[in-house]
Amino acid sequence: VSNVPAQSLALMNDPFVIGQCKMMGKNIFQAKKPKSESINTLFEMITAKPPSQNAQEKLLVFLEIQTKAHGSLTEQVWADLAHVLINSKGFLFLN
Repeated sequence: VSNVPAQSLALMNDPFVIGQCKMMGKNIFQAKKPKSESINTLFEMITAKPPSQNAQEKLLVFLEIQTKAHGSLTEQVWADLAHVLINSKGFLFLN
């Protein structure tokens, strides 16, 4: 019904959560699928539903920004996206 700040902090900082995000990022990166397909796969894996067109566009922009920050599209970029999605309302709450 509700959540407390400690839950969000754990999802942001817990080594287990970070490790799981890295594992998902590695799996997505190694699959070598097109970005849009990889975004859909990761989104569905985490939220159990397909992303809307708007969400896809925003996630693609996030990937582009992270790719520039890291210098290339790496496992870490995908791990960062997984971490964002795990901290999203789509993961935290059932509709």
